Amino acid sequence: MRGSMRKGLEIKQLTVATKDGKQIIKDISLHFSDQTNYALLGHNGCGKTTLVSAIMGSPEYRVVSGQIRLDGTDITDLPPNERAKLGIFLAMQSPIEIPISYSNFLRSVLANIDTGERNFFDVLDELKQDASRLGFDDFDPQRQLNAGFSGGEKKKSEILQMLAIRPRFALLDEPDSGLDRDSVSRLAERLLAIDYPTSLIVISHHDHLLNELKPAVTYNLEEL
Repeated sequence: MRGSMRKGLEIKQLTVATKDGKQIIKDISLHFSDQTNYALLGHNGCGKTTLVSAIMGSPEYRVVSGQIRLDGTDITDLPPNERAKLGIFLAMQSPIEIPISYSNFLRSVLANIDTGERNFFDVLDELKQDASRLGFDDFDPQRQLNAGFSGGEKKKSEILQMLAIRPRFALLDEPDSGLDRDSVSRLAERLLAIDYPTSLIVISHHDHLLNELKPAVTYNLEEL
């Protein structure tokens, strides 16, 4: 349904619980504008992962009250795939293995998400270049997503997926976890070089990544 026509991604008085009813966040209101980078801060357990998971529509969480709006339209009840089509992407804190190769993943992206005029081979070439820039030396387009990867490789894999999709809002849940300092610098450099309209919403417990990204806005969930 239509709400106020406020541009961007809006969290309106949101209360979220786990599937078994444990309330994690209560009555949070935030706004994320286009082409603006954000940091989400707070100690473990304050609800950062819960918030980004709820924005993506994860079935592990239940919105008790409030709304998630995109450009004034309520998307609270949309399934994750529909939110993805609208330009929302989540790089998970603990990426799971997915039984699909990178090549087939790209074909699925191109079939379901507007990627402009890029074709399969363009996207595949970009992915290979980005893998090199991130120091992902074992990248293989025929390999299954995250299968057999180390923790750091899974994080790089999630970023590669984000770069292929080119989302409007990229929710990055501890993308630097498991990465050494050089890899974090490579990650920050690649994120800062993004040349299409996107907003990064980054959760991190380490100063190195945030110091390099220099997000324009910081939200501390413990102070909301």
